[in-house]
Amino acid sequence: MKEIIHFFLNGKRKEIEVKAETTVLELLRNNFELNGIKEGCGEGDCGACTVVIGAIRAGQVHYKAVAGCLYLAAKLEGKHLITIEGMAEKDKLHPIQEAILNAHATQCGFCTPGVSLAILALYLGKSHPTKAEFNRYLEGNLCRCTGYASIRKVPDYLAELSSAAKEIRPSYLAATEVKQLSLVPEDIFIDDGSNAYYAPVSEQQLKAFLDSHQELINQNDFCYLNGGSDVVVGIKKRHQHYRLLLDLSRITTLQTIGYNYDKETKTLIIGGGVSLSRIIDETTEVFPELAAVVKKMCSEQVRSTATMAGNIVNASPVADTVPLLMVMDARVTLKGLEGERNIAIRDFFHGYKKTENKQTEWVADIAVSLGDCNFINFEKASKRKAVDISAVNSAIALKVEKGMIIKAHIACGGVGETTLYLPKTSHYLVGKEMNEATFLGAFAVISTEATPIGDVRSSAEYRQAMMQNLLMKHYLAYQKSQEVRGYEA
Repeated sequence: MKEIIHFFLNGKRKEIEVKAETTVLELLRNNFELNGIKEGCGEGDCGACTVVIGAIRAGQVHYKAVAGCLYLAAKLEGKHLITIEGMAEKDKLHPIQEAILNAHATQCGFCTPGVSLAILALYLGKSHPTKAEFNRYLEGNLCRCTGYASIRKVPDYLAELSSAAKEIRPSYLAATEVKQLSLVPEDIFIDDGSNAYYAPVSEQQLKAFLDSHQELINQNDFCYLNGGSDVVVGIKKRHQHYRLLLDLSRITTLQTIGYNYDKETKTLIIGGGVSLSRIIDETTEVFPELAAVVKKMCSEQVRSTATMAGNIVNASPVADTVPLLMVMDARVTLKGLEGERNIAIRDFFHGYKKTENKQTEWVADIAVSLGDCNFINFEKASKRKAVDISAVNSAIALKVEKGMIIKAHIACGGVGETTLYLPKTSHYLVGKEMNEATFLGAFAVISTEATPIGDVRSSAEYRQAMMQNLLMKHYLAYQKSQEVRGYEA
């Protein structure tokens, strides 16, 4: 039993006893009296609790912006936590803080620590980020004073600083990284009698733990987590406590992204522990449509820890990655004490929050066949373009040759208990001309494949109409893609 965790806080090694359900936000404010971190929404939406965490991956320390309200303190083992108190050194403003001041990018100041740290995480990974990357990292920081225009000027003011004042990396990072890289990864088991937390570093350790703790498993009062964004919200906001939390985020074999190019298929294989942020950064060239979907989900502070595997097993009917995975005929590899299984994602969901995976199984990877479809598109209906949950979403994959639809797959979320693959509409499109009349004709077909219900996000009538509207948006997106390529619409 290991209730004491070891980590670095602003360059200094710390040892502290934590409980299974304590978050970084609670740890910093209650145990270390570091109050620069703020609690706003408590759900990872506002960015006021943003911190920077440096973790080892592939022999290097990588930094990411993280929502402290959703990140369990136990996950800090062996990592480096940077707070707003660790930015300025020797009473001198950090260059990012100086740029924020010069750009008049702060007023009431409540959001400013989170904004500063989000920018720091960006520049620690990219010395010359684009404006699009800057905006991506700031999507999760809400500000009700500045109107964001002044915040977006921060890179310009950073560029104007003299070379001597541009050093972004705090001086203590180099020495801390050496210490981190010298650590031997260990599994973590915390049990305070009411709640337990276990984080193995290998799948073998996980299997051994499951096998030797049958009394905990048999209670059926445990939950897997990786990023834990939904799980921690449930714990803190809905009092959904578990006797045992099984954290998969330290298992290195789940952290890989691979490609399988043989004569027949091109397959992208994404490990169950790969974060959404890494999907954006590492799959854009081979599967840009997936990266585009992920960019519309949550915020960078959540994407940096959340996983596509989590998006799948959470089994929300409006999970944004699922429609795209369905039209691409993706498959999910499940592992457990009884061995390994491979399941088509179209068969993975059995009902609302009900999935194929058994009690002790976890997602090892998701394999996406890139196939021969030459048009792939995703659309969602939501109140905001990003950092918002869909009311309805839809994805389509087509193979179009000489103006004719040779293959078609379409899926829709938010119109049933689960995301739905739509076989009738898919079949209707095959063999027809790729024109407006074909898609208008599909309206009647698609409306028969689901019976949406109304809830707080939208009415049943709205969802029914959006199924048809998003179908037409797919067609318009195809037309636009042809114009961009220089073809006639």
